[in-house]
Amino acid sequence: ECRRVRFRSKQWYQRRVRGNWSNAADLFFDLMEEARWSKGFYGYLAAVCFGASGSNSSRCRAILREVPTRIKKTVNIELDSYCSRKSEFLFTSTSLEYECKIAALESLYVWRCLDLSEEQALSIIDTVTRRPGDLKPATLASSYLLSGIAWNALSSPSRARQAFDISSTVQQLDARDDYITVCNLCELAQLHTSLGNAEESRRTALRALQYKGYDLESRLYDRVSSVQVKEEK
Repeated sequence: ECRRVRFRSKQWYQRRVRGNWSNAADLFFDLMEEARWSKGFYGYLAAVCFGASGSNSSRCRAILREVPTRIKKTVNIELDSYCSRKSEFLFTSTSLEYECKIAALESLYVWRCLDLSEEQALSIIDTVTRRPGDLKPATLASSYLLSGIAWNALSSPSRARQAFDISSTVQQLDARDDYITVCNLCELAQLHTSLGNAEESRRTALRALQYKGYDLESRLYDRVSSVQVKEEK
């Protein structure tokens, strides 16, 4: 089963980064049905891809409703808590397609699968800047985080810094999403490194390490720690 899941996961990644949301959603849905590991996680990813496609909102909401019931809380508490909370958040969205696209891109970033080639970075900027007017703070903060990451990939540090700063300011309106602040600080630390500001990079990474108890802490802690270790070397 593990071998099959890895193969299918490679397929969804290849389709998802190309923007084929419906195809990726079908693959995630199959994984949700077949996998023994974290059906809630695959259900969440299937739902956001269906929502991002713009043509399957009813199926997206139906799966989002089911995600909490597919979670086994003894398997991966951090991940399942994240998927359950995000599913409840998206279920009530009034801008479902946009918010699902942001959620999908965010998960690609968290799992280190975000394609940052020039073409894809421009595509991310095009996607995130099409913001509707009724966004919740968490989605707005995540959209600016993604924008900053894309601008940094395009060698535009000033625009990247501006986007990270806006994201951090907006995120303060919803303390439940401290993981976005940690992501911002991690990206800022790496930006300072690329600009040769080693001391500022170290201080920024240390600020990120002070956060505790946020969603996906173990996964993001390793990322921030790696930035700090590089600076210490």
